[in-house]
Amino acid sequence: MSPSDPRSQTPNAPATRLPAIGFIGGGNMASAMIRALLRLAEPPVLAVSDPDPAKRAAFTAQGLNAHADNGMITAASRVVILAIKPQMAASVVPQVGAAWSPDTLLISILAGMPLTRLAAWLPPGAKVVRAMPNTPLAIGEGMTGLCPGAHAGPAELALAESIFATCGKVLRIADEARMDAITAVSGSGPAYLFAFAEALLAGAQAVGFTPEEAQLLVAQTMHGSLDYLLHSGFDAQRLRQQVTSPGGTTAAALAVLERRGHQAMWVEALQAAQARGRELGAG
Repeated sequence: MSPSDPRSQTPNAPATRLPAIGFIGGGNMASAMIRALLRLAEPPVLAVSDPDPAKRAAFTAQGLNAHADNGMITAASRVVILAIKPQMAASVVPQVGAAWSPDTLLISILAGMPLTRLAAWLPPGAKVVRAMPNTPLAIGEGMTGLCPGAHAGPAELALAESIFATCGKVLRIADEARMDAITAVSGSGPAYLFAFAEALLAGAQAVGFTPEEAQLLVAQTMHGSLDYLLHSGFDAQRLRQQVTSPGGTTAAALAVLERRGHQAMWVEALQAAQARGRELGAG
């Protein structure tokens, strides 16, 4: 595979067994991370707090310690992963802080939540790393951006990276201002691709294919094209030009997209996601 292929290396297994990890919040992203971590040869001790009894029962069935008490999960964990809605942070993070110990590492995956706001709810000197993963980490194909807080040193950043590297690729970001852009591109990125798949499925049915035929055509085309793109060194422009004969069918289709300004639309979409992340961080 090409060096540009994010799958050219198997997600790294940690050199040593990961320490106990507690999740505050058991939503979609936390669940995806838990599934990935449970697939390790030596999975860490995992725990989760969530107010929903049904979710807690589901996590218990997977062998996790599940409670409604955020402080209890924090006290039992070396690494605490904050996976709640940003608007809940003001009420939840102080509960985490109340059960804090000096060697605790908090990893926040809250979109738009600045490290300084989190630190204000925690004891002085608390070690915090901000992360923005995406849901393909559930199958070991995630992309995560990481940014350390003021008191998170190389050891804490390496620990955070070792957790996310078990389920995909990691990009370290020194400037926290760039994390909203990470959210816009890779954090929200899977939804853009899924939306495209939905649109292509609808288009295939509009030109006469059954839902089953459309799914086969679209799924294999997307899968094969992505593999081809990765094998090519990610030269998207060259591959597009190879498929697009002047005056041909592909050119006719792409002309419609160009008239609709699809490239400008994607820039606008990413800017909107970035701006929303900043709004969430501002409270």
